[in-house]
Amino acid sequence: MLLKPLLLLLFAAAVISLFCGLFFLIKDQGQSNRTVNSLFLRVAFCALIILVLAYGIYSGELKPHAPWLQ
Repeated sequence: MLLKPLLLLLFAAAVISLFCGLFFLIKDQGQSNRTVNSLFLRVAFCALIILVLAYGIYSGELKPHAPWLQ
């Protein structure tokens, strides 16, 4: 049951990183690498979300509840 809080934490980190990238884009106006670094972190967090989801489904701890899978 540790996967669901981990997924929520990674999702929150990705959203925070997205808004930090927007803030740096507006504040720095393209003069620094902080925007690129922030967006790179967002992509890394989203990749981790996909990996944790795949592990959770593979291990059986997470189950898809889509109506077309029943």
